[in-house]
Amino acid sequence: MSRLEITTFGVPHIKIDGRPIEQLSSRKAQALLIYLAVTRQQHSRQALAGLLWGEMTETKARRNLRVTLTRMREPLENHLIIRRRSLLVEDANELWLDVNEFETCLAPANPTLEQLQRAAALYKGHFLDDFVLRDAPLFEEWIRPLQERYRQMAMEAIYRLATYHTEQKQYSTAITYANRLLLLEPWMEEAHRQLMLLLALSGKRSAALTQYESCCEMLLEELGVEPAAATVALYEQILREEIQPDAQPISVETSTPVRAAPVQIPAAVKHFVGRSTEAADIEKALCAADSLPVQALVGMGGIGKSSLAIQLARAVQKAFPDGVLWANAASSEPMAILESWAAAYGYDFTRIADLESMAAAFRGVLAEKQVLIVLDDVTSVSRIRPLLPGGDQCRVLLTTRDQDLARALNAQVWPLRELSPENGRLLLSAILGQNRVSAEADAADEICALLQNLPLALEITAQRLKSRPRRQLAEMAQRLRDETQRLSLLKISDREVRISFSVSWEALDAERRRVFALIGLFNGRSFTAEAMAHIADMAQYPAEDRLFDLVNLSLLREEEGRRYRQHPLLADFAREQLGEDEGEGYGRFASYYLHFAQQNQHDYDALRPEWDNLVAAMAAAHAHQLWQTVIDFADALHDAWFTRGRFSQARIGYKWAKLAAAEIKSPKQHADSCFYWGLACLEQSHYEEAISLFNQCLAEYQRIEDLAGMAKVQANLARIALNQARYNDAAELFAFSKLIKEEIKDQTGIAEIMKGEARLAYRLGDYAKAYEVGCNALSIYETVDDKLGIIQTLGLLVNSLIELHRRGDDRLALARSYSIRALSLAEMVQDQGELAVARYGLSRVLTLSGQYAAAEEEANQSLLLLEKMGDRRTQAAVLMHLSESYFYQKNYHAALKTAYTANPIVSELNAKDLEAVNWWNIGHFHNALAEHDQAKAAWSCSLQVAQEINDQALLQRLRPLL
Repeated sequence: MSRLEITTFGVPHIKIDGRPIEQLSSRKAQALLIYLAVTRQQHSRQALAGLLWGEMTETKARRNLRVTLTRMREPLENHLIIRRRSLLVEDANELWLDVNEFETCLAPANPTLEQLQRAAALYKGHFLDDFVLRDAPLFEEWIRPLQERYRQMAMEAIYRLATYHTEQKQYSTAITYANRLLLLEPWMEEAHRQLMLLLALSGKRSAALTQYESCCEMLLEELGVEPAAATVALYEQILREEIQPDAQPISVETSTPVRAAPVQIPAAVKHFVGRSTEAADIEKALCAADSLPVQALVGMGGIGKSSLAIQLARAVQKAFPDGVLWANAASSEPMAILESWAAAYGYDFTRIADLESMAAAFRGVLAEKQVLIVLDDVTSVSRIRPLLPGGDQCRVLLTTRDQDLARALNAQVWPLRELSPENGRLLLSAILGQNRVSAEADAADEICALLQNLPLALEITAQRLKSRPRRQLAEMAQRLRDETQRLSLLKISDREVRISFSVSWEALDAERRRVFALIGLFNGRSFTAEAMAHIADMAQYPAEDRLFDLVNLSLLREEEGRRYRQHPLLADFAREQLGEDEGEGYGRFASYYLHFAQQNQHDYDALRPEWDNLVAAMAAAHAHQLWQTVIDFADALHDAWFTRGRFSQARIGYKWAKLAAAEIKSPKQHADSCFYWGLACLEQSHYEEAISLFNQCLAEYQRIEDLAGMAKVQANLARIALNQARYNDAAELFAFSKLIKEEIKDQTGIAEIMKGEARLAYRLGDYAKAYEVGCNALSIYETVDDKLGIIQTLGLLVNSLIELHRRGDDRLALARSYSIRALSLAEMVQDQGELAVARYGLSRVLTLSGQYAAAEEEANQSLLLLEKMGDRRTQAAVLMHLSESYFYQKNYHAALKTAYTANPIVSELNAKDLEAVNWWNIGHFHNALAEHDQAKAAWSCSLQVAQEINDQALLQRLRPLL
């Protein structure tokens, strides 16, 4: 009969009569045979299918088992007993199994030398070392406690052999065994100490001292501890040459080694950053006698709970002298965990049949011990209750996504958030190197922002970039901007953000899944329960309950103001789950925010937190061709866009509205949308685009004979001509528009044109006329109570009075009164653009009054508003004013710096009037610093521009200087 040989220590080998079995090339087939041989029991087919194909359905698992048995039947017919419902390996003389002989050798309390040597020879590596199976978590759980048990048995045998050969002065052989011990457990301090002694006794003093250094490094790196006093004492003896070769007598410890306290902490996290404040607080809680026995790290998948748990376990290890136990609570069965932990303390629990008895037995093991238990990825209270210790000196650290679960265990909850932007960038630098990240700092910051500093996502992205040294960070940032594809980018090897999220998704019931998926429509923006209730077509209270559930499961975050927010990457994942609900979901999303916009058109405080959602809802309506909804959005948001200076949003919104009007074939709405799109461009000084749009809508107004539309287009084309110093064109356009306004008896429109004519007079240097015409316009505005017109005209009057004051007509007090009134009205109507202009006017008045600090404060406040809105022309004007203010204070360097900051803006805008004046100012600033050549060069530039626009007043002032 053939002989079956199975080797399981190290890489497994299966042979019949000394030859490998070709039909057993499959790892699942090898695993099946090894399991049957080691357990020496009969097993049902159902149990074996679950053991090896546990991640599959029962039908598929049984089919795979049948296929595997078909391949095994022929070569193993003399050894494998295959029955209809069960299997076993025939335990006869024709079967040799290394673990059987290994256990036989070490069964006696005091094995012979030959038995110890044979056991050591058999142990060629850990039991089924690196024998990994896919889809077989139960098989992995079966392996783990056996690996630990056999490792402990092997270490004890090898330690005895090392001790025996030391006593016999067979130092070379003893050193071999001591080195084998360190291969099995590099941090076993007794083995390091024994090897130091053996090397010293062998006359290798330098090697003994080097071994001490290796011991110190290993203990510090792996356990974070210093060597024991006995190790230090031996080192000092060797250092002082007190241990000589062949010294008599030799004192050697002959008992079995003191079992090292188990330290099951996974390898240190290579690139751990941040969390220092939380870590310090949690460390204190773990070590404090009066703290809760269970501490829980709670957060979404990928947030770094396990990494922080590893860091914490290493940091507090010294406080738990009896060991640190670790288990993955989600993937391992409680009985397998307890067996493994018991084996770490030298106990064999494999014969205890039920979980309750095993849990009680292990609590007895820990009764007098000071142990830290770390339970990673806890998903069920009932699964981990048997793993909790009963002793007062033990502590439990667990990680979970479920706040309610942590509270059910009476744990102190430590919520984990994303990394700070600084730590996010630090994580990229730790993996990619500081130089590479610094070289593309903006791209690095964008990557962190796009991933919202989720540690797992950042690490995967950095590792992908590290493996592609020529790829730029900017390229990766560009790819991550695509919300439909970025989750697919966030995977490397066996790590994937999508899989991390799937774990939470699969734990939800149908209703919570639907709500979670619909939250993805917000794409990481904050929202209210009321909005979610409408989108999900639920009553508000049930919707709030579902939101609270998702908060507790770390799938959502609650914020101030009863608002909620989902991590953007979770939102990407959520939208992938929408399926058929997507179209309807976006429709309800758009309808809710349209109604909200219509209800709160002028309630800017209500609109403020919803702006991003309003734009997204309008975009959704555009994308799903809800054309009337798009137009209704533009109508509802018009006043808010222009009053609050949200011109960029207005440009996008009216672009969509123009397309929508074309689709529903509404010429009037098409022309109006085109006009307001152009008006938003004008407010941001994008003149060429504005002119193109105004000309388009002018032609359309002419086709439909809309006189009011034609007039407002001409008036705004005049504004552009005025800003570009095309004064004749501006005068003609104002005149044409005024004729139409008078024909249709539009008093407000007439005041608007008069205000424009006053601006034209101001630009031409006729400040008295500007003031007079402006007062007439103000009178009309006050009659019709047009507050916006009043504010704008008051600003014009302030500027006119300032120039008249400079020419000897001292009405500065009136200018101050007008500027304060304009500021008050702008605050009342909450118009950000006019508020900025009013602050600018008040700053000019304060400067002429010598109140420079107050003037600078108003100017800086104005600049902040203008930068947000994108009004670059007024921004340049304020910068020029600030430079003049610095000049009056004789701070010439600051004046120059500020004036040169304004130069590229006026040049880009083709604002010749401002450019000419700014070069005039720069010349004076250089002259004040005795930089006469630079002053003349600046005045020459001013002269050239003044000649282009025929600014006679400025030309008269320039000619004497050149």
